[in-house]
Amino acid sequence: MRPMDVLSHFWSPLCAVGSHGPTGPNAQICVSVFGASIVPDQPRLLVNLSQSNYTCELVRESGTVAITLLSRDQLPLLSQLGLQSGRDTDKLAGLDCALTDAKDPVFRGGAGFVAGDVIESFELGDATAYLVAVRERDTAEGVAPLRWHDAREIVDAQFLERWQAKSEQEQAIARKLMRWE
Repeated sequence: MRPMDVLSHFWSPLCAVGSHGPTGPNAQICVSVFGASIVPDQPRLLVNLSQSNYTCELVRESGTVAITLLSRDQLPLLSQLGLQSGRDTDKLAGLDCALTDAKDPVFRGGAGFVAGDVIESFELGDATAYLVAVRERDTAEGVAPLRWHDAREIVDAQFLERWQAKSEQEQAIARKLMRWE
């Protein structure tokens, strides 16, 4: 068994990042949510979203975001939120979610959630990084977050093939747009 690439350790646990717009709430799977404050009473996160994702537009327009830290029990969300676009379908149809006061979706059964307001955004070419002030948070007791390397061991081969194809398509677009050198 070959060792995990060192860069894989820098991805956050799997998250469902949601926001809302004129047609309602939407969410996506995200692996780039990081702590951005050492001040306990002023928590901030840095949320990195691909420009190609509909949720990125919704966060930009609404200025709010909700992030559910996914658990192993939420593995089915990877397919529903990660393999289709909210531009084409109601990704939240039939899912067990609630809306924050700002109308952003959070998913029950996770390791916890945070909701907040965008303080600032940083354009990265292929993505936008949002600095978010955490206004609300809840931690589920005894529920561990799901990490991508663990999820890959659980999901079926068909999901991994679809995820890989989607990733390759997004990477081709990102490679042309990203800031590099």
